[in-house]
Amino acid sequence: MTFDPPSWQPRHLTRDSTRLAHIDAGPLTPVGHPLLLINGWTGDHGIFTPQIRHFSKTHRVVAVDLRGHGASDAPEQDYTMEGFAEDIAWQCRTLGLVKPLVIGHSLGGAVALELCGRHPDLAAGLVMIDTIVLPSPDAAGMAEIEGLLAGVGSPDYRSVVRNTAWAIGCDHDHPARRQALFDTFILGPCLRTPQHVAYSALSNMVRHHDPVPAARACRIPMAYISADVPLVEAARDLDRLRELCPQLVTAKTLLAGHFNTLEVADQVNAMIERFLSVGLTTRAP
Repeated sequence: MTFDPPSWQPRHLTRDSTRLAHIDAGPLTPVGHPLLLINGWTGDHGIFTPQIRHFSKTHRVVAVDLRGHGASDAPEQDYTMEGFAEDIAWQCRTLGLVKPLVIGHSLGGAVALELCGRHPDLAAGLVMIDTIVLPSPDAAGMAEIEGLLAGVGSPDYRSVVRNTAWAIGCDHDHPARRQALFDTFILGPCLRTPQHVAYSALSNMVRHHDPVPAARACRIPMAYISADVPLVEAARDLDRLRELCPQLVTAKTLLAGHFNTLEVADQVNAMIERFLSVGLTTRAP
């Protein structure tokens, strides 16, 4: 079983001497809101390959590689949610991206929430996909996250991130299909992400980042799409997010792991289509 890997050639914009990569796809005369796609931890835009292929038939689609990830440069520095968000706000201005639907996968969802809270007039709406959002120090899953962080900081870093990526994919799919998806879209970006980037980004998200101010400031329509991943379910607090953002709507993909954008792309695409057609007009507070 094989899959076609991402075929888009990344483009680069330079900010503060750092090249930030993105792909820009879509028709010459796009319709509706553009889509802005933000990859997760140790990933790249390839996680959204089915979404780019589907939505670029009608919409402008910009998919970024976070600083330090994919085809973007990885300078020695701190990697924070605030820093990622400011990079993307700058990219939106530079690319003339007006009122996009911002979609973030995993850590990219935390970046998306920070982006939309810090820049409340930037986006038309926000979709987070299986993100550890509003983590609590008391949550059972946080002990496992701290264990992961210790492994990411160890000499066995590449084995740790590879094994973690495999585990959170979960065992819902046919084994051959799961392996092919992993080998085609997940493993390469995971192993290419430098250790200093992976450690800093994860550490800053779970230890130092406070998402509450951004959540309170984010009044645009908002959706959360979860997957069947026990670690993510244990470490997030969607009830608390809903208290801060009463406009939040939630959904869950059926029998899919963390990489549900690939594994059950038809489900994810249908949810995004519905949010574009209905959610953006009816869920603003």
